Amino acid sequence: MSILAIHLYHFMDYARVRGIAWQDMLLLLPDPPEDLLNEQAVVAEEEVYAVLKFIDDKLDDKCWGISCAHFISLKLLGLIYRISLQVTTIQEALHYLQSYLVAAVPIVAVDTTLKEESVTLKFTINNKASSLNRILLEYTLAVVGRELRMMAGEDTTITLYSPHCNDLYPAAWQAGDEYTVVFEPVVLKAALKNTSHLHVDILVPEYLRMIVQLQPDVSFAGKVKTILLSMSNPQLPNIQEVSEALYLTPRTLQRRLGAEGVTFREVLEEIKKQICALLLRHDRYSISGISTILGYAEPAAFIHSFKKWYGDSPDRMRKVMNR
Repeated sequence: MSILAIHLYHFMDYARVRGIAWQDMLLLLPDPPEDLLNEQAVVAEEEVYAVLKFIDDKLDDKCWGISCAHFISLKLLGLIYRISLQVTTIQEALHYLQSYLVAAVPIVAVDTTLKEESVTLKFTINNKASSLNRILLEYTLAVVGRELRMMAGEDTTITLYSPHCNDLYPAAWQAGDEYTVVFEPVVLKAALKNTSHLHVDILVPEYLRMIVQLQPDVSFAGKVKTILLSMSNPQLPNIQEVSEALYLTPRTLQRRLGAEGVTFREVLEEIKKQICALLLRHDRYSISGISTILGYAEPAAFIHSFKKWYGDSPDRMRKVMNR
């Protein structure tokens, strides 16, 4: 399983400030990416744990995962934050946040519980029984807490819970049975409603492209998908435009896709389905508007495709998504 290299970089950068030699940590990576800060570079789960153990052995600090999250001066989730400014419901914001974490740090699972009085995000690591999970989970909680605070404002009450919390932990932390983030939904919703100036129809394909690149697909169909998303503006390019970008004829492109058991139409439809699912979460886009963004000449054609994808109408699906 792979993890976004930028997260490992932040651990290593923090450790370097604490006096641990960068080269000693780099030696633990058999084949390190040329640039750990590259937004698409990934490292193996085993390599991450090896570096974390090395740092943990060197530091006499049980809270260093939290300290690392406070140390890093980054845009946090960057694109996720920019998209989150466009949303109108908590469900939308959490959807983007959660899907990013699934792609960037797939060993960390997130479960969401929404109630009238609170939203709870529970973080777990199920595939490895290691004392180092504490570092990863507390780091993730601290970063997510910062991201939520950026969306909702510094006055928002966000409480972070850890089973290991003691008097040495920052003020926002409390002792709890699980690793969770808890905050008031009404505050976040109010903050998000004031920001509708960004073009989510442009950002959503960019977001999908980032997710695709975090989960690299070496197949030809994967390459076509990346090209489709990269060329979207926001409407997706046609087969002629994609073929030219790959220096192929449309016939050759279709033949290479056929060798993998798919057609260009099927790849295109899958991306339209993904973009549609994200745009449908934004109430500011009418069904007719989504139809236009996805390149359909008439809303009726879009609705027909939608029913094939999801087995229901866009209006009813939107109500289910935004409950």
